[in-house]
Amino acid sequence: MRQLYYTIQTLLRGRGGNFVKLFSLTLGLLVGILLFSQIAYELSYESFYKEPERVALLRLQSVKDGVPSEEYDNGTFRPAATDIWETFPDLVECASRAVDFWQPRLYVNNKHLDDVQVLFADTLYLQTVGLQVLKGDPHDLINGNNAFLSQSKAHELFGDEDPIGKEISVEKEFNVTVRGVYQDVPGNTILPHNVLLSLEAFEWRYGRGTWKQNNIYYILFRLKHAEDVSIMNQGIQKAVEQFMDTRLGDTEYLEFSVMALPDVYLSYPDNIRRLLILGVLGFSIFFVSIMNYVLAAIASINRRAKSVGVHKCCGASSGHILGLFMWETGLIVLVSVGCCVLLMHLFSDIIQDMVGSRLADVFTMENMYVPVLTVLLLFLVAGVLPGYMYARIPVTQVFRRYTENKRSWKRGLLFVQFAGVAFILGMLFTTVLQYRDLMKRSVGFRTSGLVMADLSGDMKLGRNVADAICREPYVEAVAFTTFGMLQTYNTAMLRDVQGNSIDLLHYQFIGKDFPEVMGMELVEGSWPQHEGEAVVGRKMVETMKWSNESIGKKIPIDLSWMKMDGPITVVGVVDDIRNMGFFEELTNTAFIYNEKGVRVFNVRMKGPVEENVKRLNEMVSEAFPTCSLEFETYERIREVKNESVLRFRNIVCATSICILFIVLMGLIGYVSDETQRRSKEIAVRKVNGGEAFDILRLLSVGILKVAVGAVIIGIVFAWYISGIWMEQFPDSSLLSVGWFVLLGICLLALIVLVVVVKAWHIANENPVKSIKSE
Repeated sequence: MRQLYYTIQTLLRGRGGNFVKLFSLTLGLLVGILLFSQIAYELSYESFYKEPERVALLRLQSVKDGVPSEEYDNGTFRPAATDIWETFPDLVECASRAVDFWQPRLYVNNKHLDDVQVLFADTLYLQTVGLQVLKGDPHDLINGNNAFLSQSKAHELFGDEDPIGKEISVEKEFNVTVRGVYQDVPGNTILPHNVLLSLEAFEWRYGRGTWKQNNIYYILFRLKHAEDVSIMNQGIQKAVEQFMDTRLGDTEYLEFSVMALPDVYLSYPDNIRRLLILGVLGFSIFFVSIMNYVLAAIASINRRAKSVGVHKCCGASSGHILGLFMWETGLIVLVSVGCCVLLMHLFSDIIQDMVGSRLADVFTMENMYVPVLTVLLLFLVAGVLPGYMYARIPVTQVFRRYTENKRSWKRGLLFVQFAGVAFILGMLFTTVLQYRDLMKRSVGFRTSGLVMADLSGDMKLGRNVADAICREPYVEAVAFTTFGMLQTYNTAMLRDVQGNSIDLLHYQFIGKDFPEVMGMELVEGSWPQHEGEAVVGRKMVETMKWSNESIGKKIPIDLSWMKMDGPITVVGVVDDIRNMGFFEELTNTAFIYNEKGVRVFNVRMKGPVEENVKRLNEMVSEAFPTCSLEFETYERIREVKNESVLRFRNIVCATSICILFIVLMGLIGYVSDETQRRSKEIAVRKVNGGEAFDILRLLSVGILKVAVGAVIIGIVFAWYISGIWMEQFPDSSLLSVGWFVLLGICLLALIVLVVVVKAWHIANENPVKSIKSE
């Protein structure tokens, strides 16, 4: 207890320096714990299921000329669940199919429900994945008018009332009755949902998939043993070939395999890349905060040497001195942890939006080892390293002035901090400019002032709605499409005359005046005016090698399912539409005139757009209360599609701000310590004719000797890691090296500016004061 008493007295005497230490450790702990815990959370995908290693997902990929496609497609064919189960009865315990392709709007008492994630599933889904059923019988999902809710969603919607028997409206088109409740599904899964609807409801609207048609189904198997995954993979291809022809041409075929569900998330390179970069960011700020604490501790070693000598004169050993410093570090770390918890509570919404996960999901009992180990590591490194230096101070320091300045230690610690801040600022530079590019780059049509909404139900009502919308004074024009412009379209394989696949075509149907309303740029030809005419993107012209003879060409796809037996004729070429965003390569697109297959409203608005969108939604809900139609701007849709980049940018931005504060405080403390220690030297230089400029140059050059090398290393590392992060954007390129060099120069200028400002007073002070105090 005596050591604790001495520690508290020491902390009270050094309040200013302790605040710097506390601030540094709090920021480092906060960001470090958040990033490390998020990594652990994402590494534990699907772990909440019962025996998740026994759950397998069927996947497919195309193989052309012996070269497999870069990524697997988790969506396969509906009959695979039953047929493959029957083929492997000794391996498969049960099988299920699920779909999340359609995310309908849900209503309770005519109120639109927010934060809803819908999954359409069959009766064996909950049993197959291993989710506990709290109420009801899952076999009720055989009826398309039944639904199950997660426990938290049931409580959110109906409070303490029994949810069984309650009704929910789907798109104001039909009602479903709640028949059961199941355990909550956290966010670390590839199949997030809090509402389960019957697969029959989905297939009532979109039709039932078959072998080789509509590969949008998640096919899941619960195996009898975890090791059965490898056994099943040995025969899965032959099993599938019993039911469908996997060949796509002479040199291309579909290859099927199964993978344990917990391994699926980390099978994607983008996810591995993201976690790697988060780990580097977390380690950077965590390590820099520790180094800043150690730097502050070493900077005060001259002032505290006498007190250490007094302790040793009174019988304290080196172990006792080390213990005192460990107590001091422990108390500061403990207060830092409390500040971290307080900050997480106060800014929980901002933090959750930034990392994309609920804090309650991230900080579960299973993951609490991460923050505990982080705090323990911080305590040991920040306590032992400077504590060992204090313990080595000889007892004779009580009789004379301690002059050992540990300059090499201080400069080494500053070097680490400068490298860390240069790296993170370099990452920030990349992410900020890339997000700006994603939001500003053309997507092939004019998104400003354009809104869209998907109509469910009878399209005869849609015509009445369109007429009403056109009469509004803030509306310029209305056009119809099958899908929103920035989403997946219908797809078909483009083939040559020999039947070999060339590439995938993304197509949709359009109504009258669609291209003009959307603000598309016509490159060649004319707009379609009759059914069966189409405009295509430039990429398709290149893919089909039509060069300058595209007008009049026939698109080789079968649309008999739309009762379009005639050929589809190209009448125009437009700029490419980035329907899949910028995370995937540019797609082949075609827009085919056929007003029978359109149900999405595209409305060109007058300004102010945000205010007029609210007026439009209010008008539609009042005039057509049975119509589920809610408009949103294409600008907002672009933000949602790029949300992962925005979140990553915000994480890097928050980390950059924190590390910049930490490093600046460390630099200010170092300059203060150096000017105080060298005040007599500075005074003598001024007496001998030195100017203030010479003093400032002396100190600045000393810092630059440390900073230049550190900044170069940090910038080079930032350039390398930025290149890894940019790999997820096929059509984007990394910033030129010149931009990183400019950033390094700006950072060095900031460092010199801080040194000059902090040393300005001592450089201009009367040297007599310093000499008189000697």
